[in-house]
Amino acid sequence: MFRVDIDSDLCSGFAACVEVAPEIFKLDDSGTATLLLPETDDKRALQAAADCPMAAITVFDAESGERVA
Repeated sequence: MFRVDIDSDLCSGFAACVEVAPEIFKLDDSGTATLLLPETDDKRALQAAADCPMAAITVFDAESGERVA
């Protein structure tokens, strides 16, 4: 299980995360990424973090708290 965080100050609304994992992310009315699922077992959260051009997404192991992406 993963815990996903978005740094809204870094997000520029490129929507790469939404393209990779629309079940986890969406853009709000201001164009900033928000979470639909702050905890998930969907490994696409890792890909979304890797694809974010602003490095605004951080993924942690929900059990240990260790950063995994």
